[in-house]
Amino acid sequence: MSEKLIFLLQRTLRKTWLRCTFFALFAVIAVVLATLLGPYIDEDVALKLGSDAIGSLLNILASSMLTVAIFSASTMVSSFGAVASSATPRASQLLIEDSTIQNTLAAFIGAFVYSIIALVGLHAHVYGDGGRLVLFGFTLIVLVLVVIVLLRWIDYLSVLGRLGETIRRVEAATRKAMDQRIDKPYLGGVPQRAGDRGAHPLMAPTTGFVLHVSMDLLQAQAEKLGLRLHLHVLPGHFVEPGTPILSADGPVDAQASAALCDAVSIGPARTFDHDPRFGLVVMGEIAARSLSAAVNDPGTSFDVMATAVKVLSYWTTAMGQRGEDAQAPQFDRIAVPGIHEAGMVEDVFAPIARYGAGAVEIGITLQRALRSVARLDGNIAVAASAMSTYAMQRAVHAGLPQVDLDALRHSAAWAQGAAPIPARAAA
Repeated sequence: MSEKLIFLLQRTLRKTWLRCTFFALFAVIAVVLATLLGPYIDEDVALKLGSDAIGSLLNILASSMLTVAIFSASTMVSSFGAVASSATPRASQLLIEDSTIQNTLAAFIGAFVYSIIALVGLHAHVYGDGGRLVLFGFTLIVLVLVVIVLLRWIDYLSVLGRLGETIRRVEAATRKAMDQRIDKPYLGGVPQRAGDRGAHPLMAPTTGFVLHVSMDLLQAQAEKLGLRLHLHVLPGHFVEPGTPILSADGPVDAQASAALCDAVSIGPARTFDHDPRFGLVVMGEIAARSLSAAVNDPGTSFDVMATAVKVLSYWTTAMGQRGEDAQAPQFDRIAVPGIHEAGMVEDVFAPIARYGAGAVEIGITLQRALRSVARLDGNIAVAASAMSTYAMQRAVHAGLPQVDLDALRHSAAWAQGAAPIPARAAA
C-alpha cells in the first residue's frame, strides 16, 4: 500500500461521521441477528429470561440517547469554540480529531439508531419470542456500553476545552510529528546539500500547504524515468503555482510531471501530521494570545515556554541518539532537505519575545528558557543565543524603566553563558 493511500486512509478514519456509521452498522447487524437466531431458541426459555421486557427497555434507550447525543454534540461544539477563543483556532483541530469525543458521540448515536430499528421491528412483529430474547441480550450489551461511555464522558468533560489540557494536546501532537521525522529525518531519502537543484523544476499545481510527501511514489517514478529528484518542500511549507516543489536531473514529460506532483499532497491549511514545526507555531500563538492586553495571562506563556523547552530537548536528544544508529536511505533517488532547526526556536519563542517585551517577568523567564535551550547541541543552541539577543533588543525598544532593563541585561548575559544568574532572576 502506498504512503499516500495510507495518509488519506488515516485522515478519513479521523472523521466523526465514519465512527458513527460503524456504530450504526453494528445496530443493524444486531437486529438482523435477532431475526436469524430467534427461531433456534425455545419459547419457554425466552419467556422465563424476560424477553417480554424488551419493549420498555428500547423505549427508554431511544428517548434518552437522542437527548444525550444532542447534548454531547452541543458540548463538543462549545469546547471547540472555547479552545479557539482561549488558545488559538489552530488547536481546535486536535479536538475535532480526538478519538474519545468521536467514540462517545458515535456510541450515543449508534445506540439511538439501534433502539429505533429494534422498535420498528418489534412493533412490526418481525421477531418471535426467541428473537425478542436475542434482541434483549443485545440491548443489555448496548446499555452496558452506553453506561461505560457515559461515565468516561463525564470524567472527560472536566478537562475538555481547558487551556492547560490544550497545551498538553499540542505537546503530544508535536512529539508525535517529531517521532515521525526522527525516524526518517530526510523522509527516507538522501540528505540534500545546500543549494542543490535539478536542471528541470516542477512547479506546484495549486496553492496551499504541503501536507504529505509520498516518497515511494516519487522513488517509483524516478526509477521508471532513470532520473534523480530533488525535493524542495517539506510538510508545512506554503506553495503556489510558481513555487518549485521538485526538480529533476533530466527532462520530464507532462504525464510524468503530473504523477510526480501528485505525490506531494497539498491542502488549504497546515496539520500536525508530519509537520513538527506546526506544533511549535501553535504554542507560540497560544503564548502570544495570553500576552495580549485583553487576556493578560502571563502564566500561560510560562507554561508554553516550559513545554517548548521540554519538546526541543526531546527533539535534540532523540536526533542525537538516532544519528548514532543512522540507516541507509530507503529512497536513494530522492534528495531531501533537512528540517530548519533554527526555525523551530523562532516559531515558539519569537512571538513571546515580541509581545512580552514590555513585561520584565516575561523577559526574565524567556531568557531562562533560552538558556536551557542553549545548553542543547547543534543549530538549536545557536538559534537560542540569537533569540536571546533579539528578545533583549525588543525589550530595549519597549520603553521599560532602567531598573528592569538592567535586570534583563543580566538575564540575557546569563542566558548566553557570559555571567552568573542575578539574584532577581533567580527569585
